[in-house]
Amino acid sequence: MDNKYVLGLDIGISSCGYGIIDLETGKFVDYGVRLFKEGTAEDNGKRRDARSRRRLTSRRHTRIMDMQKLLKENGIMSNDYHPLQNVYELRCKGLSEKLTNDELTAAILHITKHRGSVIETVEEDAKKSDDELSLKATLQHNEKLIKQGKYICQIQLDNLNNKDHIRGHENNFSTKDYVNELNEILHHQDLDEPLIQKIIDIVARRRAYYEGPGSEKSPTPYGRFIEVDGRIKEIDLIEKMRGKCSVFPDELRAPKMAVTADLFNFLNDMNNLTIDGDKLSPEEKKGILTIVSQKGNITLRQLAKELNVDEVDIKGYRIDKNQKAIFTEFKGYKKIKSILEKEGYSISLNDYEMLDRIIEILTNKKGIQERKDYLYHLEYRLSDSVVDTLANTTGITGYHSLSFKALNLLNKELFESEMNQMQLLHELKLFDKNRVSHKGKKNIESDPEAILSPVAKRAQNETFKVVNALRKKYGEFDSIVVEMTRDKNSDEKKKRISNYQKNRENGSKEMDKFLNEKGYDPTKINGKTRMKISLYLQQGGKSAYTFEPLDLNRVIKDPKYTEIDHIIPISISLDDSQNNKVLALHSENQVKGNLTPFMAYAANKFNGMGCSYSEFKKNVLSNDNIPYKKKLNLLNEENITKEEVAKKFINRNLVDTSYACRVVLNTLSDYFKDNEINTKVHTINGRVTDLFRKKIHLEKDRDENYLHHAVDALIVASVKKMNLLNGYLLKQEHDFNDLYNEETGEIITIPDDKVFYDERYIQYIVNLKTLFEESSKYYDHVIDEENMCFNPIKISHKVNTKPNRQIADETIYSTRNVDGTDYLIEKISNIYDPKDKKCIRLIQDILNGEDEKYLMEKHDSQTFDLIRNIVKYHYEQFKSDSKMYKVTKKKGKEIITLVGENPLTKYKEENGVIHKYSKKGNGPEIISMKYESEKLGNHLDISSNYQTNNKKVILKQIKPYRTDFYQCEDGKFRFVTVRYTNVSYHKAKGMYGTTSRKRTHKIDKF
Repeated sequence: MDNKYVLGLDIGISSCGYGIIDLETGKFVDYGVRLFKEGTAEDNGKRRDARSRRRLTSRRHTRIMDMQKLLKENGIMSNDYHPLQNVYELRCKGLSEKLTNDELTAAILHITKHRGSVIETVEEDAKKSDDELSLKATLQHNEKLIKQGKYICQIQLDNLNNKDHIRGHENNFSTKDYVNELNEILHHQDLDEPLIQKIIDIVARRRAYYEGPGSEKSPTPYGRFIEVDGRIKEIDLIEKMRGKCSVFPDELRAPKMAVTADLFNFLNDMNNLTIDGDKLSPEEKKGILTIVSQKGNITLRQLAKELNVDEVDIKGYRIDKNQKAIFTEFKGYKKIKSILEKEGYSISLNDYEMLDRIIEILTNKKGIQERKDYLYHLEYRLSDSVVDTLANTTGITGYHSLSFKALNLLNKELFESEMNQMQLLHELKLFDKNRVSHKGKKNIESDPEAILSPVAKRAQNETFKVVNALRKKYGEFDSIVVEMTRDKNSDEKKKRISNYQKNRENGSKEMDKFLNEKGYDPTKINGKTRMKISLYLQQGGKSAYTFEPLDLNRVIKDPKYTEIDHIIPISISLDDSQNNKVLALHSENQVKGNLTPFMAYAANKFNGMGCSYSEFKKNVLSNDNIPYKKKLNLLNEENITKEEVAKKFINRNLVDTSYACRVVLNTLSDYFKDNEINTKVHTINGRVTDLFRKKIHLEKDRDENYLHHAVDALIVASVKKMNLLNGYLLKQEHDFNDLYNEETGEIITIPDDKVFYDERYIQYIVNLKTLFEESSKYYDHVIDEENMCFNPIKISHKVNTKPNRQIADETIYSTRNVDGTDYLIEKISNIYDPKDKKCIRLIQDILNGEDEKYLMEKHDSQTFDLIRNIVKYHYEQFKSDSKMYKVTKKKGKEIITLVGENPLTKYKEENGVIHKYSKKGNGPEIISMKYESEKLGNHLDISSNYQTNNKKVILKQIKPYRTDFYQCEDGKFRFVTVRYTNVSYHKAKGMYGTTSRKRTHKIDKF
C-alpha cells in the first residue's frame, strides 16, 4: 500500500523521534519517540576487562597446576607439601646453594605465580598518574637495578627489610629477569638440562596478543580458532577486525595513514577548491604535490604563493575551530620519511608503494618482534637500526573506508578531473556496481561494514526498527526525511553545551563591564540591543557595509537607527548564526535589500555613501575581530539570484552531509532502489529545525522530557516536503504571535502577506504547538486523554533482552550469623577520614549508644573502649559548639548528630593512630573497622569458592533481567522479578530459560 505520507526522523544519541504527515491534508498521522540507552563502548570495555581478568586468573592457575605436575613427576614436590613462609630468603639462598626439595618447590612455584610483565606491543602501556610511574617506565627503572648485578629476589628482599613491604606498583619486573633468576637457581641444583628447560618453558610461556582466547582444541568465536560447519578454521583476528572496502566488498580496507589514503583525501581537498571561480588544473595539483612531497603538508599561505593568488581568492577549504584553513596532512608519510632520512635514505611521494607496505605492517602488527619479522621480509633491504626504530614506532593506527584497489583507481581520476570523491564515486557508479544488494529483504538492515561509533551504530539500528515497524503499519512512504545529531556521544554534547554557556557567560560579563564604563546600566539593556552592541564592538564601531562611524548612544536608545542584517539573505543561506549577522545602518539595510554586499555594490546601491567595493573588501580583510567564516560571507561574489547558485546554498545548508547521516541515507536509498520502491530519502541539517523553532516560539527544554524529539520529527517532515522554506521561515517582518491569537484561537489575516501565510500553513503551526503542550501536560498528569485535541505523543523504550549479562557487581561481601540471622559485613576503610559518611555514622552510633553492630565492640571491647572514650571526651569538650554537634529529640529520646569534622581525625593529628589494646601498649595500628550493616537480602552465594567457617561469601547487587506484571483474578496487579541468577542456558534446548523450581505458586497466591 503506497500513500502520500512523509516520515520525518530525528535521530539522536539515545533517541529516535518519528512523525508522519499526510501531504494532501497536512494532518499528523502518527508521532512518537523511541528511547534507548546510549551505545557507548564503556560497557564493552568493562566486559572485556572482566573477561581478561578471568582469563589471566585461569591461565595462572593452569600454569601452576602444570608446574606442580612436572615437579611431582620428577620427585621434587611431595604430595604432602605445604607452602613455606620465607620464600624471598629461599630464592636468594638458591642463587648460590643447593635447596631442599620443599625449599626448591616453594621458590619455583613462587616465581611461576609471580612471573612479571612484558611490554610486547608498541601501544601497550599502563595508565600514568602523578605519583606512579607507568608500567613501561617501571620496567625500565627496575631493569637498571638488575644491570647493577642484582637479581629480582635480592631487590625484593632489600625492599622487605628496608621498607617493610614488597607489593606495589614498583614491584613490577620483566618476565625475562624472573627467568634469568630462575635459571641461576636451577643450575645450582642437581637437575638435568631437559628438566631445567621444561621448568623455564612453563614460566616463560605467554599467549601472543594476536592469538586471542581459545585454541585448536577449544575453539571460541572470539579467538583465532573458530568452528565453521563442524570444522575448526584458523583466522587472523586483526584482519577480521580490519573490515572490508565500501566500494569493493571483497577487498580489505587500506591503512588510514597510508600515503595512498592521504593522497586520496588531499586530492579531494584540492578538488573542492575554487580560485576566482575556477578549479585547479592537473598541472597546478602537480606543483602543489611537489611542496607536499618535501614537507608532508601545505598551508594556505604556501598554497596561495604556489598559485600566485591572494589567500582570500581561494575558497572551498575546510576550517578548524579557530577558523584556520586545514588541508589533509600526510602524517604517516612524515613519520616514516623522518625515520628513513635519518638513516640516509632519500624519500618522496614517489616512494608511496614502499611506504604503504611499511605503514600497513605497522598498522596491522603491534608486536615488536612480529613487526621486525615482517619488515625484514620486505624486498627493500632495510638496515637493522631502521627496522628496530620502525618496529617501536607508535601512532600508526586506523583504517580507511576504502581499499588500496579503490584508492588507486580513484586517485588517478581525482588528479585528472575536477570532481570531488563523492561526485566521482557516483559518476563511476562504483557504489552501485560493487555493494551488497538489499533485493528481496523484507526489512531494512544496517550496513555491517560501515565504520561507525557504538553510539551511531545503536542509534541507526533502533531507527531502522522504527522505520520497519511504521512501513508494516502504513505501507511505503512517499518520502523519508532524516535529521541526525552531530554529537558523537553524550559527553561531547555536554561539553558543547557547557562551552556555549561558558562563552555566553564570559561575553555577558565583558558586555556588562563595557556598558558600566560607558555609563549605562547593564540590567536595563535587552537581549537584542546587547547583540547590536556586540556587533558594534566586532565591527570597530562602524557600520557593516559603508564603514560609517556609529553613535553608540543611538545604537542603544534608538531602535530604528541600526538594524541586525543577514549578510546573505536567510531565504538563501538558511543561516541564522552570528557568522551571517552584521550591524548596519537602517539606510544601508534598506538599499541592500535581499542582495549580498558584492551584488549591492555592483548594482550601485551604496553610491554616495562614501565607500567603494575595493575599500569595503580591504576593510573586511584587515579587521582581525571578524571570524574567517563571516569574512567569506561578506566577500561572497556569487550571483544568488541565479537558480543554480540558490540551490547550491540551500543544499549546502539544508542537507546534512555528516558521515553518519550519509550512511543512513545510503542504506535507506539503496534498499528502496534495490526493491523498486518509489520512496524518496532526504537529509536535513539540524540548524533549519532550530531556526524554525525560534520563529514559531517553540523552544525545547532538553532536560524536561523527550517529547520534543517527536515534534522535531514532524518539523523535519514538513520543512522538506510542505514548502515551508517558501513560507514563514523566509519572511522576516512578522512574528508568529502577529499571525495567531493563542487566547481566542483566531488566525489573523494579513492581506499583503497571503502569498506567504495561508491559513492551512498557520494551522499546521498551531497544531504543532498544541500537540507538544497537550502531551507535556498529559505526561505531567495535568489533563486526561479524552480532553486532548490530539492523541499524546507515544514513548517506547528499547528493552535489553540479552540474558548473558553480568549478574551482579564485583564487590565481594562477607556475612555473620547472629542468632540465626545472616547480616552483611561491611568495612570502614579509614576511621580517621574527616568526611566519610561511614565514619560519621560510627561517631554518632557511639554517642547514641547504638554501637553493638561493630565487630570490634563484640570481640575486642577493650580496644573499642579506647575509641569510645576518645569520641565521648571530644563530645564533652565541644557539645555546646553548634558547628560541631547538634542535639534533637525524637520520640522523647535525644539524638546526637555530628555536623563538624570526625573527632578521630583530630586525635590522629595530635597523637597519632590508635593502637590495639595490649598490656605492653605496643599493639598493632587500628585503621579500619568492620560492622554489621544490614540483614542479608537478595544475593548470590559464592561461599563454595572459598574456605569459610560459619559465614557466607556473597555478591550483593543482583541485577534484574526483567519484571513481569500480572492482573490477577481479584483485579489487583502483581509482579514477579526475574533476575539474571534465575536465567541459565539449557544446552539440550539450545536456548536460555529460567531455572527449574521444585515448588511453584499461582501468582494470585503471592
